Amino acid sequence: MRKFLSATFAAIILAYGGAVGLAQPLTNPAGSASDGVIERAPGEIRTVSVATFDELSIPQRIAANQQIAETGPGELRHMRKVIAETPRLQAALEEYGSAPSSVIAMTFDDTDEVTLVIAS
Repeated sequence: MRKFLSATFAAIILAYGGAVGLAQPLTNPAGSASDGVIERAPGEIRTVSVATFDELSIPQRIAANQQIAETGPGELRHMRKVIAETPRLQAALEEYGSAPSSVIAMTFDDTDEVTLVIAS
């Protein structure tokens, strides 16, 4: 279970690193044939959504439950700090009408979508 938690926070840090560079998307290098596809960095956040626990899908609920059960107060503070320092994550929360202090978990999927789970 500790490995899952470590992987989750590693993904948060990757998401933070990817979100920092979101001001300008990566594109095909100059001189290469462009097929209209925009490349992106590994771990870059594609989309961010905010949801209460009840709004999550079953797989997301399972992942969120595991994270909540294994996250200590210090780790939760660190996660919230990373969220507050990541403009894209902070903006999604503000748009939802919430703040980093209400986030209780963060889920990721294979398409680099981040879901911030807030207390209801």
